[in-house]
Amino acid sequence: SSYNAVDELDIVPMDHFQRDFFLIRQAEYQPYADSLGPGTMTQGDLADPNYFDFISFAQYATISREIVNPPAVFEEQQPVEVEDGEPQQFVNVVVRRDPSLTNNILSQKHSELVGNSILDKLNEKFGDTASCIPKIEPGSRPDAAKVLEAIKQVTNLFLVSGFALEGSAAILKEGQSEKDAAGTQFCISVTSPSTLWSGQALKSKKPSVTNDFMLKTIRALLSRAGYAVVDSSVNYVNNQEISSFSII
Repeated sequence: SSYNAVDELDIVPMDHFQRDFFLIRQAEYQPYADSLGPGTMTQGDLADPNYFDFISFAQYATISREIVNPPAVFEEQQPVEVEDGEPQQFVNVVVRRDPSLTNNILSQKHSELVGNSILDKLNEKFGDTASCIPKIEPGSRPDAAKVLEAIKQVTNLFLVSGFALEGSAAILKEGQSEKDAAGTQFCISVTSPSTLWSGQALKSKKPSVTNDFMLKTIRALLSRAGYAVVDSSVNYVNNQEISSFSII
């Protein structure tokens, strides 16, 4: 979903993105592997949590570089259909980004696309099961108890999907609104998430985009419910990722 979001935003020729992604992987892989020790990671296996963590770092390090002041018009090599057995051929295509996608909102738009994509996949996979995310009518701005129930179930689905070992969600501070959950502060904590190392490594570089997948998904959920997430932060304590935010 993160790669597709880059492609959808038209911020860089995707052949250039693949090249830069490769170069960052090549530069960063050995130091990361050495830090883990021999035999602790299978290169190329995204089912291996350690390798997934590394690839997530490399991908978001690449995105963070490409998304800063990119050109609005560029040429991109795109594949063309060829007969079976024939070598792949490419054609240069001029790509023009949507003028409404100005440089100053690209990071926000990327996070929105990724969060909505993950939320859609969770609803597609679990929507007709007992594990579905509690239904919230679009724009209904439900009370804090209903919001917390939905956040808890999103957290549970991340756990079921193998993202982390344990997790919980709670209200840190009640809002003052009598009509809805505006002003309520929430906290999500997960233990040993699959992005534990990459999240910390990226945060130390102060990137323009980060791999805070749970927070991105919660933002998408709450946006559909009529809320906006503000004052958000993601911190790491030992083997825990702790996300906190308020809604308005």
